[in-house]
Amino acid sequence: MRAGIKIDAETLGEGDLAAKGDRVTIRLQVFLNRGELVQNLSAYSFVLGKREVIAGLEYGIEGMRVGGHRKFHAGPHLCYRDEGVADSIPLAAVLHFDVVLLAIEH
Repeated sequence: MRAGIKIDAETLGEGDLAAKGDRVTIRLQVFLNRGELVQNLSAYSFVLGKREVIAGLEYGIEGMRVGGHRKFHAGPHLCYRDEGVADSIPLAAVLHFDVVLLAIEH
């Protein structure tokens, strides 16, 4: 696991392993430190390693297996730094992720 990512809970899946270059489909919830839900997606796809999402999410998903469930948090340097996102994510926020890996396309 990369520096700045801390796994809080994990249930291992049994399918393929997610790696850079794979298109992954995930179920995702993102929370602030205070527990406020800021994002809830039932099925979201992107390619690992293509910088289509913030680094904290990418790094947190690497190494998951299909069917796996991982809760982790990432520091501001891997998320939105000191910029935040207007009306939803404050400056220098630590984000908490709840992710289920639904599918991988190699």
